[in-house]
Amino acid sequence: MSFDMMTFAITTIYVLILQPFALLQILPFRRFLTAAQKKRLAIGWCLLIVLEAGLVTVIVSLDVFPSRQIAYWLLGYLVWLPQFLLAFCFTRRFWAGHIFIAAFRILFSGIFYTFTRAILLIAFPDKLLPSLYFEQILLYGALSLLLFPILLRFFTETFRHFEVASTRRYWRIITLLPVLLALESLYLSMLNSQERVFDLLLPRFMLLIVIVLLMASIRSGQREVYRELQVFEKEHELQQQLVSTAHYVKLSEESRQRMAAIYEKRRNHIDHLLALVRQQDREGALAYIEALGTQFSRTKLPQYCKNTLINAALTVYFARAKDLAIPVTCAIDLPEELSFSGDLSIVLSNLVENALLASQKQPPAARHIAVMTMCQGTVINLLVKNRFDAPVELDEEGLPVTHVKGHGLGMKSMARFRDKYGATVFCQQKEGWFTTYIQVSMADSAGASDLGR
Repeated sequence: MSFDMMTFAITTIYVLILQPFALLQILPFRRFLTAAQKKRLAIGWCLLIVLEAGLVTVIVSLDVFPSRQIAYWLLGYLVWLPQFLLAFCFTRRFWAGHIFIAAFRILFSGIFYTFTRAILLIAFPDKLLPSLYFEQILLYGALSLLLFPILLRFFTETFRHFEVASTRRYWRIITLLPVLLALESLYLSMLNSQERVFDLLLPRFMLLIVIVLLMASIRSGQREVYRELQVFEKEHELQQQLVSTAHYVKLSEESRQRMAAIYEKRRNHIDHLLALVRQQDREGALAYIEALGTQFSRTKLPQYCKNTLINAALTVYFARAKDLAIPVTCAIDLPEELSFSGDLSIVLSNLVENALLASQKQPPAARHIAVMTMCQGTVINLLVKNRFDAPVELDEEGLPVTHVKGHGLGMKSMARFRDKYGATVFCQQKEGWFTTYIQVSMADSAGASDLGR
């Protein structure tokens, strides 16, 4: 066993060079991890790098392989497994995505391996490849770093809507394509003799074209799916507005009917009051007037704010909260004219609806919803909070994550509102309360609203 610092340094560089492709296993799914998970993952990843560097150094130093180039080449098929398994453990529900990414890693690694060998043979025709193993490691690393941002963007976009816009059948089929290509690539990699390198160049180049076309076709197909998803979400929002409007119309009709009933008995009310006056029954007259006032109050719809559209939405959801015996505290200060009333009413409706659903999971004594807004100059501050004891998972953007099929559209609506109007959104769970805070400028939003038309 011949251990020296040069071997350890080369091995460390070798292990670090493999990390960009290894990170492709987890970075596309980072938005689905909590802050605590990210911290544990980072610590585990760093420990694996140190362990791999030490272990590979020991194995290479044992000289059990014909050459160190062959040692690094063969060990390269094994050292990617620990990070793969670590990423898999943190995001098991994306197992198809991990296999999909691993197949692409194998494909590009095989292509780079052949290309780097050919480049070195052309550059150093008088040398044998085993003596150029360090140069090949560096060249492989350079190509990996060049391709890393492109692949990271591709996989991140591919799995951005994984849980909403994908089906198991689709991924079972589409994942087979790169996996089969990867197996074929591994078979060709067995032809590693110096004399066959140039024979592999054309097949590898054609394989590269196939991979690029496959990536392009996947992204094209997913864009169509995402467009359909956006249409579905928009239809959901419109349906939500229609349902809210229908409920508001129903409440208005019930209010009108109560007012009509009082109006029909107006003669009786007047006669009764006159009789009480003639009898000089002051207390009786006041009590009767107070009872009439109570009846009149029940005929009026609540006025939570001056903005008609937002008031209609809040009226419907607060009425539902009353039916469910969920206490609501509200203090709404919004202008009557607001350029983004429609979008804000959808966001508020979704937030209050989520608060209602969460409150129903709480014990009756631990239910409460608070909705507050305040205008400071041209800035609107909006706060929606509700009691909720169970932990809420937040993504990398700080928005709640749900793994229940058919849910989560409200958070997407809020994310679009944030991006469209340059709003600030902050979610927090603390001391048994889940709070969503939104700050948006009316001045900036007016221009965004005009652009959206």
